[in-house]
Amino acid sequence: MTEFFRPSDPTSKLITEATFVIEKNVTERASLFVEYVGDYPENGSPAQLLNSGGLYRLSPNQQVDFHIAVGLNHNAPSYIVGIGYSVRFDELFSAKRSASIAPRN
Repeated sequence: MTEFFRPSDPTSKLITEATFVIEKNVTERASLFVEYVGDYPENGSPAQLLNSGGLYRLSPNQQVDFHIAVGLNHNAPSYIVGIGYSVRFDELFSAKRSASIAPRN
């Protein structure tokens, strides 16, 4: 469950998104998935999609992916096609202490 707040959208500022994913590793680096996505606006009708695709891990911190979705009701787009690249930055926001600062007890 995810909550989206869109101040620029006058009709549905708050949208709750529910997802359910089934993923299968095909190899050590590749996976396929099928996902239900439902967008439920506070003031409006829901949009529901069936999304499927795959991903390939280039490294432990990088992946490329693709997906194809079809709308399940009249509020959803008829279809969506996408490709992506993701990178993960481990310890980007970690609080490393300087050697000159004593830790608190």
